[in-house]
Amino acid sequence: MQKKLMFSYLIIILAAVGISMFASWSKGYNYIGYQREGYHLMQAEMLADIFSEADLESFESFADSYSQKYGVRITIIGKDGTVVADSETTELLENHSTREEVIRALQGEHVSLIRYSQTMDKRYAYSAVPIHKDDFDGVMRISLPVSEFTTLYKNLFGTIMMTVILCMLGATLLAALFTRNLSKPIDDITKAAEGISCGDYETKIYTNDTQQLGRLAEAFNRMSDNLNTSVRALKRRNIEFEAMLKSMASGVIAIDNNDIVMFTNDVFSQMVECNKDKIERQPFYTFMRNAVLFQIITEVRDTKETVMREGTIALADEKMVRVTATPLLKDNNKNLGILLILEDITQIRKLENMRRDFVSNVTHELKTPLTSIRGFVDTLKAGAIKEEQVAARFIDIIDIESERLSSLINDILLLSEIESKEEQVVAPCNMDTVITDVIELLQPKIAHKNVVIVYSPKPDMDYYPANANRMKQLLINLLDNAVKYTEVGTITIQCEKRKNKLVLCVEDTGIGMEEEHLGRIFERFYRVDKGRARKTGGTGLGLSIVKHIVERYNGKIKVESKLNKGTKFTIELPY
Repeated sequence: MQKKLMFSYLIIILAAVGISMFASWSKGYNYIGYQREGYHLMQAEMLADIFSEADLESFESFADSYSQKYGVRITIIGKDGTVVADSETTELLENHSTREEVIRALQGEHVSLIRYSQTMDKRYAYSAVPIHKDDFDGVMRISLPVSEFTTLYKNLFGTIMMTVILCMLGATLLAALFTRNLSKPIDDITKAAEGISCGDYETKIYTNDTQQLGRLAEAFNRMSDNLNTSVRALKRRNIEFEAMLKSMASGVIAIDNNDIVMFTNDVFSQMVECNKDKIERQPFYTFMRNAVLFQIITEVRDTKETVMREGTIALADEKMVRVTATPLLKDNNKNLGILLILEDITQIRKLENMRRDFVSNVTHELKTPLTSIRGFVDTLKAGAIKEEQVAARFIDIIDIESERLSSLINDILLLSEIESKEEQVVAPCNMDTVITDVIELLQPKIAHKNVVIVYSPKPDMDYYPANANRMKQLLINLLDNAVKYTEVGTITIQCEKRKNKLVLCVEDTGIGMEEEHLGRIFERFYRVDKGRARKTGGTGLGLSIVKHIVERYNGKIKVESKLNKGTKFTIELPY
């Protein structure tokens, strides 16, 4: 800014000084010429008067005497143009009747002019007046070479140039001081604006100027304060907005009218398994191709109303999502873009399906024993109760079905209790005691079978922090399952500590199962052999209860089985 001002001032100064110099030189040159003409003409008139009144020895002596006295060339010319006397030469000069100054002087004019002298071969300034003396009429002419005036003009030009240079230096110095004082507030404003552009909103401008620059500085300071307040408010709102986006369990993404992503949250980037920085300011369809979303976006743009849809999106794995699309509108109802909220409802749908399947299975399982009980009761009412042997057999069947129904209800309640994670008191549990108690509990079931339970307690077994009843339920279901599917053979139990884990193994030599069933045996009501399971009184919930207890203690369960060779369950529970 200062350089531009200085350059502008210098141009103005140069123009002003140049015009002043030209005007001064023109006026001075014309003035000197005018003064010279008047002075020489006055000299010629004075010499003419002296010539007319003086008592002359000769014209030549007059010319020589006064030429030396006034420092000019004097020429006396007759009426016919004959040079009577000349102070510069005694030679006979040519007739001067054709000279302009002579012609005009003979006509009675007092003449002063400059022309080229062919006689002297240079330019001369001539002043001529008519003269009269006795019987002589002619012209008194004085002349001076123009070169005599060159020094005067040089001195004038030198004086003007020196004045111009001094004025230029002074004006330049004053311009520099003035532009410095003038541009300092502007420089301060520029620096402050640069600071604001870099994020420094605390910058202030201080000046003593009370005119335009002072008002500009004051306005700039107010603008800086307002901008600082606005930026702080925006930052606070952005922080709140970011916190709100991060706290949302749903994926959020906003796109403009050109389908460019304006912003998103971490949940959405996790959904599409793409870095958030690579999503924002990128075209939406480069990383998301889904017909459901296309339809929703098109419908929102057409109707400018909120639209909700559910559909499947194939991302890293297939997800069921509920999409809510809302138009982003200005006050004038102009659409700025679309806000999409994607809620992952995959787990909800799975739970709903599980609940539906569970209700269906429970209904089916409850219906079977109830139907049997109701059928035998109706038969007894119809008269079979009078036949003692038939009645006794029917009552035994009703008792078995009632027991099965009771077991089913107890297992369902137990599973519900475990899933609710309402754990009872946890205390150091002696696993040897738990295993021994469970083996004694199951002895009646293996009494009529050729099955042996093998267990060798470890003398250095640590107590495991757990609920003893939970551990018993886990072992009862594992061993009961092994007993049901082992008619002849052994059931081996191992319990030991390995690398800060309690490892419990239950292995039998029963009928085993095919590999295709291993991934589903922990599902509720899933049975490998449904006919056999019903015959043995199984509810289909035992292994599901085992799995839930293991997960309750952050453990893992693994099953290995071969058809007709046996099955092995391995449980790892961290201490």
